[in-house]
Amino acid sequence: MSRLPALTRDKLSTEDQATWDRIMAGRSGSGGPYGVLIHVPAMAERFAAVESYFRDGGTLAAPDKELIILAAARELGARFPWSRHEIRARQVGVRAEAIEALRRQGSLEALTPRERLLVDVARSLLRERNLSDDLFRQAQAELGNQQLVETVGLVGHYNLIATVANTFNLDVPPGTVTF
Repeated sequence: MSRLPALTRDKLSTEDQATWDRIMAGRSGSGGPYGVLIHVPAMAERFAAVESYFRDGGTLAAPDKELIILAAARELGARFPWSRHEIRARQVGVRAEAIEALRRQGSLEALTPRERLLVDVARSLLRERNLSDDLFRQAQAELGNQQLVETVGLVGHYNLIATVANTFNLDVPPGTVTF
């Protein structure tokens, strides 16, 4: 049960309902972290704009984005984002072996070199708050500057989402298997 009541559209002022509508356009479910973030509508809208960039734009391929999000969610112990993004990861073709390796926090040997690099980058950013010179060079060589910056931004964004999900105890849908 969430520590803070999730706000629903009908409980908001007319102005904040318009903000809710903009945030929820193209999103599914009852708002997830945005059901909490909407307690500060202007902030929620800005966070949603960043998330929309990753969802609808950018140069990272959809499977790469979802793998990075799952790596961040697992590293941060955030079940709610994991539950949503495992579904999306499967829809966009992330290999089951990669999902299961992340779920178990086990060996990454089953991952392709690119998958392993993306997971290593996400883990390093969350564990060390940095990339070693070697990992930076590898990531820059594989991803290029734009995708490297997007990867760092995506990990940072999901660090926020995971923090909200964990702090406010967002529930996963009933019957969902996470980790």
